[in-house]
Amino acid sequence: METVALKAGVSITTVSHVINKTRHVSRETKDAVLRAIRDLNYQPAKMNKSSPEKGIYVGVILADAREDFFIAMIKNIESIATDYGIATIFCDSEGDPEKEEKNIGTLLERKVSGLLLAPVDADHFPKLLQNISIPVVLIDRQYESHNFMFVGINNFHSSYLGTKFLIDKGCKHIGFVGYSGPVYTVRQRILGYKASLVEFYPAVLPKVLCLNYNREDSFPLIKQFILDEKLDGLVCATSTLCYEVVEVLDTLDTGVQKNLKIICYDDNRWLDYLKYPVSVISQPIAEIGHTAMENLLQFIEQADSREMKRELLLDTTIIDRIK
Repeated sequence: METVALKAGVSITTVSHVINKTRHVSRETKDAVLRAIRDLNYQPAKMNKSSPEKGIYVGVILADAREDFFIAMIKNIESIATDYGIATIFCDSEGDPEKEEKNIGTLLERKVSGLLLAPVDADHFPKLLQNISIPVVLIDRQYESHNFMFVGINNFHSSYLGTKFLIDKGCKHIGFVGYSGPVYTVRQRILGYKASLVEFYPAVLPKVLCLNYNREDSFPLIKQFILDEKLDGLVCATSTLCYEVVEVLDTLDTGVQKNLKIICYDDNRWLDYLKYPVSVISQPIAEIGHTAMENLLQFIEQADSREMKRELLLDTTIIDRIK
């Protein structure tokens, strides 16, 4: 897929969207990808659809379906399940650990064959999972302590590279906007950001703004953060946070807008319509969904030993929109 993306002049994520039909891609871009696939004689890997038996139900519990990442993940998992001929039951924990536990209980009562789970709270390992008898695969987020397979990205390293990207673009006053509390992905991305600064700007103190996950008055906090810290670079932990940053920028002086270089996680169509460029740390969402579902179904079918913590970390790419 990397080779196809290079030949077509697009991101790996775009190639995945064309192959898996998980998001609209313009006709011109789609044609370029399809030409590259033909020229390279690329054959997408086929999953073993004969393995799982029909009648299998997979429970999917997402940390917060409002996040762009999980919106894309829902579509991807649903399409994979359709290919397999199995049913899925989706639950949204809405960022609430208590609701997550209720969702787990509900799905266990419905006797699902396995769970795909993106945890809300990295520090809170639900009791219902401690002696669970069905296979569980964690996606995107994980608990600090668990004995399951995790499929996602290296959040620490990707944030390290995203911060270095801004440093290479000449930024010297780089901030980070994330969430407070035990959100696994954000926690790791903050550490990666700090590690990059320590390596390249050891005399500069990190500038981190942590917002409450469901807080509605983030606008003045972000505005004050950008102005007080005189930022020329900013790493946004999620695309939702980037959207809030863009709302703030629209109210600031054009000089601030032009001076501030931004990189966020996950590409979105609305990023193409901004007055200023936003670069992206692109996660392979389709591959994460495919890999997680493949492994879960293998666990369901084989009932092999899965009581051990394992990580499958997929590569991210950076989409450079800074001229």
